[in-house]
Amino acid sequence: MISFPRRGTPIPNPVRRVSAAFLLVLCLALPLTPTSVIADELQKERVVLTKIAGELAGQLRGKPVPTNMGTSNGKPKIAVIPFKDEKLPMNAAHGREFNALLVSSLFKIASNRFTIMTQDNLETLIEELIEAGQMDAKDSNAISALYSSNEVDVMIFGHVERVGDELSIYYEAVNNKSETMALTEPRRVPWRSEYGRTYDAYTLQVAVEQAARALATGAPKLRILRLGGVRYENSGELTDLSRYLEESLSIAFKKEYANSLAEKRIRVESIELSPTVLSAMRSMEVLGTDLKDENLGAEEGAYTLTGTYWLQGEIIEIRLSLTATGGGSLGWTGGVFESAVGNIALRPEGDFGVWQRKDGMGPIDFTLTTDKGHNPVYRVGETMNLLVQADRDIWLHCYNLQQDGLVFQIFPNPIQTDGKVAGHRLHTIPGMDDKFKFTIKPPSGKELIKCFALGSDVADLLPPVFTQDEFIALPAKMKHDLPGLFRDLGVAMTEQSTVINVVE
Repeated sequence: MISFPRRGTPIPNPVRRVSAAFLLVLCLALPLTPTSVIADELQKERVVLTKIAGELAGQLRGKPVPTNMGTSNGKPKIAVIPFKDEKLPMNAAHGREFNALLVSSLFKIASNRFTIMTQDNLETLIEELIEAGQMDAKDSNAISALYSSNEVDVMIFGHVERVGDELSIYYEAVNNKSETMALTEPRRVPWRSEYGRTYDAYTLQVAVEQAARALATGAPKLRILRLGGVRYENSGELTDLSRYLEESLSIAFKKEYANSLAEKRIRVESIELSPTVLSAMRSMEVLGTDLKDENLGAEEGAYTLTGTYWLQGEIIEIRLSLTATGGGSLGWTGGVFESAVGNIALRPEGDFGVWQRKDGMGPIDFTLTTDKGHNPVYRVGETMNLLVQADRDIWLHCYNLQQDGLVFQIFPNPIQTDGKVAGHRLHTIPGMDDKFKFTIKPPSGKELIKCFALGSDVADLLPPVFTQDEFIALPAKMKHDLPGLFRDLGVAMTEQSTVINVVE
């Protein structure tokens, strides 16, 4: 929970190998050959992706889709956006296969009305944008750059989650104002053994030692290990297992660098901007990449350790990345037997999935983080600073979803009423001269900061409740309508959010 000042109030300052083939044999319950089983499962996937394509085409056919200047044949151009590998619960190759099946089906169903970009054409366009300097190969602004290129009118984004022994799949079509043009029903396909990776599965401690050894070997120049969190799947949330892994990994890294091979000691620290550095950065020209965890306040020789873990049946898949300041990353993926974890909590309570679903899906290149990085950890009593950067002038609206279910508008607010933020520069909330601050209060748990970056001032289009004289919670109904309200305004917009993990 974040405390807010009232207007006019003074502000106080052993190892077993798990293979795909072995798992496949265990799963065979019918007298079919493995080839027959795989062929049957592939056919189910084709049927599901064909139905999804039909649903997308049908919904898009019933809505006007503005066409950008220069689009060939006057037809709206549609692109199926590649999955981010780190967001998938499975091997990335199968995510690409799903998209290829969808594109193929869209060609058959809707090519007379829409121009469907192939994956090769999309990759070529992205390479051209990089060469033209419209986007950085290391940056995360591919979506905004594609919209700005006037080569894409509608982007289709896929969402895949593992639910027990199945995958749940749905797709969403979004225009260049972040409006949803089509949204399919979730459909399920059986989980196939080949979706997973083939790796050694260990006890928890052995996995930690293996990971630290492999990553340390690839980073001989590391002298500062920055801990960025090992989070549960795509949630951004930390659990008891998250904390156990981070603590164990930091100890294992120290041992690796103190051995006779490395003969040096390293410093372990959390991601955090000091007040001095934060003050110096305010209003500076920065890029979105400058605010990535690995670059945020990092010194020379610093590497940032981040990761996720995924529940894959009897195995917990752990994915770790060790990233140097300025770029360059090492990865490690391995498995832990869930039975070897004991009573350590694996899943967070609830999630912010609906609120985070459209993060980054808009024409504005917009970054939201904090002075402790993205999805940070704050202790009760600490103060929080939000860091914002955009590729153009924006009008910003930010909200705090508290653990008790209440939602507060935190920017603009009764003390800082102007929501305009200059482009290309670092903006902090609160600013240097703002007479308010965000103080973290109990209980421990999680909260969400949700921000909407808009391309124009929409103050006159919002309900009166958005203009407040005091920090008061939004009405309950408004809470549930909030994302849709901003999406329906018809202006260029990109959403971002960050999970705030609160500890005592």
